[in-house]
Amino acid sequence: MSARRPSPPVVPLFTKWLLVASKISQPYRVASSSEAGLSLIECLVAILVIAVTVLTITPPILLATASRIQSRRADQANQIAQAEVDRIRGIVERGTYAVAELPPVGDATNVASTTAATSVNTALLLSPGSTCNPGKYPPVLTSPPPATSPLNSNQLIPVDIDGDCQAEFAMQVFRTQGCVPSNKPADTAPYSFSVGVRVYAYNPQDGTTVPNPLKTTRANLGVTAARQDIRGDLDGTNQVVKYPLQVVYSKTSRNTDADSFQCVARDQSPPTPAPSPSPSP
Repeated sequence: MSARRPSPPVVPLFTKWLLVASKISQPYRVASSSEAGLSLIECLVAILVIAVTVLTITPPILLATASRIQSRRADQANQIAQAEVDRIRGIVERGTYAVAELPPVGDATNVASTTAATSVNTALLLSPGSTCNPGKYPPVLTSPPPATSPLNSNQLIPVDIDGDCQAEFAMQVFRTQGCVPSNKPADTAPYSFSVGVRVYAYNPQDGTTVPNPLKTTRANLGVTAARQDIRGDLDGTNQVVKYPLQVVYSKTSRNTDADSFQCVARDQSPPTPAPSPSPSP
């Protein structure tokens, strides 16, 4: 009877199994360890890609923002000009008014030929605020009103649009001499005339100073002209030049009695067209 072989010890077999398992799993651990982080070159590439992306999308965003601001200011300037024209038209349609209630005379016959303003009348302010100082525009006239307008055609009137008593715009208001019926005294308020309004950007810190010369041609509202429209631009002699954000020319006539038809018949020419926008630099 042969002798039984002793069974192999359990511990060596378990140890051998652990060694085999560790060798099999080692490549996976090495691969896992190599993918756990990014190298310096990979980080630099990622930073470069992010920087290029930011530089690519930033200019269009800034351009869109500037264009939106520019359009908003142009729309506000247009509202100011149209509101002033409507105010003057309402005075004329009322039928009873004095010369002093009308804008000052610029060019006697051609409203578009009126020269640009040379100063700012800081004693007046067009504002929705009720506690603004200086005085309100239009000025309160005495009774009976003076024979001439307290304004001057070569002055800008500060305009506040949000009621904080700080002007954001300034407008120049003027008219032609107009028509007086032949059977009326010469100093009678005109029955028919052309009125013009030019609206500029304005900073109260500028006081009564305006760029010399101001332009009378409406600014090009393209993005490339933003610096020209808002704060002015330098011309060839390094002088600051500013263009109006809006220009409105309109004719108004009084139609309350038979005498008004004399002026309507004498003045059949169409309203003076607003000037074309200035070219972008």
